[in-house]
Amino acid sequence: MSLGIAAPAPGGGDPARLAGAYAHCARIARGHYENFTIGSWLLPRRLRHDLAAVYAFARGADDLADEGRAAVLDRLERLAAWEEQLLACVRDPASADDPIFLALGDTIARHDLPLEPLRDLLHAFERDAAGDTATFPTLADVLEYCRCSANPVGRIVLALFGYRDPERQARSDDICTALQLTNFWQDVAADLTRGRVYIPQEDLDRFPRSRAALEARAVNGDFRRLLAFEVARTRDLFARGRRLRRLRPPPDAHARGSRAPRAARAPRMSLPALELKSPLSAAYDHCEALTRRASSNFYWGFRLLPHHRRRALCAVYAFCRAADDIADEPGAAREPERLLARWRAELEAVYTGRPRHPIGVALADTAERFAIPREHFEAVIAGVEMDLRRNRYETWEDELAEYCYRVAGAVGLVCIQVFGYRNPSARQYAVELGLAFQLTNILRDVAEDAQRGRIYLPRADLRRFGCREEDVLVGHCTEAFRQVMAFECARAGEHYGRARFLLAEEDRQSLAPAEAMRLIYEQLLRRIMFRHYDVFGPKIRLTRPEKAGLAVAAWVRPHLSFYYWLAG
Repeated sequence: MSLGIAAPAPGGGDPARLAGAYAHCARIARGHYENFTIGSWLLPRRLRHDLAAVYAFARGADDLADEGRAAVLDRLERLAAWEEQLLACVRDPASADDPIFLALGDTIARHDLPLEPLRDLLHAFERDAAGDTATFPTLADVLEYCRCSANPVGRIVLALFGYRDPERQARSDDICTALQLTNFWQDVAADLTRGRVYIPQEDLDRFPRSRAALEARAVNGDFRRLLAFEVARTRDLFARGRRLRRLRPPPDAHARGSRAPRAARAPRMSLPALELKSPLSAAYDHCEALTRRASSNFYWGFRLLPHHRRRALCAVYAFCRAADDIADEPGAAREPERLLARWRAELEAVYTGRPRHPIGVALADTAERFAIPREHFEAVIAGVEMDLRRNRYETWEDELAEYCYRVAGAVGLVCIQVFGYRNPSARQYAVELGLAFQLTNILRDVAEDAQRGRIYLPRADLRRFGCREEDVLVGHCTEAFRQVMAFECARAGEHYGRARFLLAEEDRQSLAPAEAMRLIYEQLLRRIMFRHYDVFGPKIRLTRPEKAGLAVAAWVRPHLSFYYWLAG
C-alpha cells in the first residue's frame, strides 16, 4: 500500500535532493513492521512526508539502541552522534549529509517543531542501550519511561497540526502512554527474550504466583489477573485521552488542519504555490483539495490507488462534481444552462489541448495519459442536463436507468480506464456498479431531493404500490412508500449482484478501489433496509472508520483468495 507521500515545496537548497530525502524516509516507513503505513494513510496527505521524516529519525535511533550487536558503549556513542546530527540539522537544515536529517531538518524548520520531544525520544533509547530498562520498580517508573519513549510522538503530531496548548498535550500523553502500555502487555514474551520486564515489580508482588509464570513462560491464574489489572489501568488512560477529540481549538491555535466554515474553504491556488509548482501540478492539487473537502464515498476508493492514479481520479471527480453541483444549487440566479455550457466548452478545450480552468488542465493530462474517451464525459454533462430539465421519471427501463447510466455508469467507465483492467467484462461491471451506486444515492436522498421538488422514484413504481407523490414530498413514510423502497432496494441489489458476477479474477487486484466503493455503497443500502426504509430522518451515512475498514478489506481480498471466497 502506498503512503502517498510527496515532498513539499522546499524553502531552500536543492529541491531534487530534498525530495529524494523524503522519499528515503518514506521507504524506511514502509519497510518496517509497525502500524505506521496504515496510520499514515489516515493522515492528511500534506503531513505524511513530515511524519515519515520523524519516523525515520526515531526508527534509526531505535535500531542503534536495540537491534544491533554492538557493545553498550558503542551504542551510546552512536546515539550521541545521532543527537549531534539532530542539533546540526536544526542549525542548518540544508547542510545535512544524511537524507534522514535533511528531511527532518526541513520538517522542523517549516513547522517550527520543538526540539525537546525529539531529544526525549533519544533519552529513552539511551536508557534502552544502557540496560536501564530491564525492570521497573513502580508504575511511576514505567510512566516516566513512557514520557520519553511514547509521549513525544503525540506532541510532535499535535505540533504538526499547529496545536501546542497544555490541555491537548496532556490528553495526547494519555493516549500515547496507553498505546505504549498496550505494546508492553502484548509483547511480554518477546520482551522476556531481551531480558526486559515492563510490568512494574510492585504489581508482580500484588499477584505473587505471576513471577513463577514469567519464569516458566506459562500462564497461570495470578498472571491472568495481573494482566487484567494492567489492561484495566490502560483502558482508563484511553478513556481520559478520548477527550482530546472534543476539545475546542484554543484562541491562539494556528492549526493548519482545523476545519473552516464551508464558505471560507472555497478552493483557491495561492501565488506562492503557483511560483513553486508547475501549472499542471497546481491544477492537480486544486482537484485533490476539492475531492477531499467533498468527503465523498468515492474518495475512500481513490485512497487505495498509487499516487499518479489517485491524482487522475481526483481530476475526474472534480470535473463530475463541478458539473453535478450546477444542478443541485439554486438555478435561477446562477443561470445553470450557461454554466453547463461553459463546462461543455471546457471539455472541448480539454480534448483539443487548450484547457483554461485548473480542473480542465488536470483532466486534459488525465484523459491523454489513460486514453479516456470523450464520450463518457459528454454523457455526464447530458445527465446533468436531464436534472435541469426534469424532476420526474416515468419508468426505470426507459428513463431513470438512462439517467443513472449518464451520471454514474459513464463515470464508472472513466474510472476503470484509470484503474486498469484486462478482461472486457470490466466495462459492463463498471456500468452495473454505476447504476447500483446511483440508485443507492437516490434511495438515500429521497428527502433531500423532495425539498428541491424532485422525485427520482419511477412514477410507474409509485402507482404499482399505491404511493402518492404528495406523501413523498412532505416526508410521510407510509406503508406504500416502504413497499416502493423495498422494491427499489431489491433492484439495486440485483445490479450489485451482476457486478460481482462480472468481476474477472484477473482484474480483482486492479479494480480493488471499485470494490471498496461497492462495499461502502452496499453497506449504505443495508442501512436503508435496517431503517425499515424510513429515509426522512437523519441522513443515512457511514462513519470514517467504517469506510476505512471497508476500503482496507477491499484491498486485502485480492491478496487472500481464501478470504475472498469465505467472505463472499
